[in-house]
Amino acid sequence: MKKLSEKNIILNNLDIEKKIQRISLQILEDNTDEDSIVVFGISDNGLVIAKKLINHLNKISNLKSNLIQVIIDKDDPIGSVKYDTKFDINSSSVLIIDDVSQSGKTLQSVISNLLIYKPNKIKTAVIVNRDQTLFPVKIDYSGISLSTSVNEHVSFISDKDNELEVYLS
Repeated sequence: MKKLSEKNIILNNLDIEKKIQRISLQILEDNTDEDSIVVFGISDNGLVIAKKLINHLNKISNLKSNLIQVIIDKDDPIGSVKYDTKFDINSSSVLIIDDVSQSGKTLQSVISNLLIYKPNKIKTAVIVNRDQTLFPVKIDYSGISLSTSVNEHVSFISDKDNELEVYLS
């Protein structure tokens, strides 16, 4: 019998890289009429994923992307949204990237904050969608959808070499 502290690997680094490549293709397909997109990577893991996704987009297309880091207190996201640089997203295509969508609260906080800048459209991407959204957020691109119990925890680990792993405990 497994102990509760044991972790079950859901996605290893190679799996995650493949998910990022697939999501990149979907983003490219959805932005064929765009010259550029503005990518908001939610710290810390969402930013790592965003960098990898942009790198892949640069390899397969001419779609320009501007990366902005979202700094947010995930324990208290409402009112704590900050950015690492100034930006103008008026009439732009925006993509918000995070690692795991648990309740949707973090993504909803960022979306609500960005609406005042009048983007043309906002899309969301995560590697893991837990299907337990409590807030009105639609996940547009996800690597994997998991139906988990509230007692289970999905963890996304990024090491110093940006090797990624997702596990369930």
